[in-house]
Amino acid sequence: MRYLLIIPAIMFLLAVAVTACSNSGNGNNVVEEADSTSVLRLSPEEQRVKDSLDSIAALPPSVLRNDVTTPEQADSFMRQSGYWAEYSSGVMDTIAKQNIDYANRLLHNREPYFLVADKQNMMVVLYNKYGQPHRAYKMACSAQFGTKHARRDNRTPEGFFSAEGIYDSTEWLFTDDDGNTSEKRGQFGPRFIRIKGAPMIGIHDTCAPWSRGRRASHGCMRIHNAHILELVTFATKGMPIIISPSDRDQRVNRQEGYTRITQLRLPKVDESPIDEDFPGLKDYEEREKLIQHRKDSIAAVLRMREELSRDTIATMQAKEEADTMPQTGNESVEQYYD
Repeated sequence: MRYLLIIPAIMFLLAVAVTACSNSGNGNNVVEEADSTSVLRLSPEEQRVKDSLDSIAALPPSVLRNDVTTPEQADSFMRQSGYWAEYSSGVMDTIAKQNIDYANRLLHNREPYFLVADKQNMMVVLYNKYGQPHRAYKMACSAQFGTKHARRDNRTPEGFFSAEGIYDSTEWLFTDDDGNTSEKRGQFGPRFIRIKGAPMIGIHDTCAPWSRGRRASHGCMRIHNAHILELVTFATKGMPIIISPSDRDQRVNRQEGYTRITQLRLPKVDESPIDEDFPGLKDYEEREKLIQHRKDSIAAVLRMREELSRDTIATMQAKEEADTMPQTGNESVEQYYD
């Protein structure tokens, strides 16, 4: 009888042990699967947002409530941020020494990049949030010198701005400050980054790529078609944009009483290569060629119609003149003998 009771007890203990081992194994698998799933669920966009988090998020909340007001405070912040290696190889320290307000805003920037349009070197430089140069594009800007401060002055504004939005400008027409609209489309190219705080001003590409590196625009900043298509893959709404004057711009600014505009003097960055095969560029160019071909064809047809119309009118006038021409005596004799 005693053995009969022992055997079921042993069987029960074995069952409990097997169940425990099974649950333990399942638990480990669940954890591993959960960890794996959490990684897989991080989409490219989520990863971009994660990577774009400002370094100040890693510091105590008390730091977030204080702005930096001196270059020394900016330097101390960058050293304590945990990203000193990145900051030290960028231009943030240089900007802090030249304009602490610019540096303060950039240190609080939560976008992954910021732009500096350098009118001295005629370049638009894309920096990551730590101030490391990422891309550089040769630009054209206003033919007029000095900062924009009135309508119709056709100047490129200077100062600290941000991106208001990024737009498809393929179908846009140029409208001047007086409301006159050009009939020629495509002058802004396929993309337009509008600058908040500077009405009707933005960064776009151009139908005149030879104008890059020159003072040639009405106020906007023009870059190559391939470059604007590349730039908008990095640009975000709210991204800081600094427009820095040239030496000559500053002379005009001082003459007009604008003495608080900062001219940033940053290390020169070489232009990024132009990728003629950049996605979307060929399609845009082929579309522009097709549209131009259609315009040329329509113009040719209109010219032909005009020429035919002129020929028709000339023929009709000649016939009218012949019908009204008086008959001579010889003609009467010939008619008589006929």
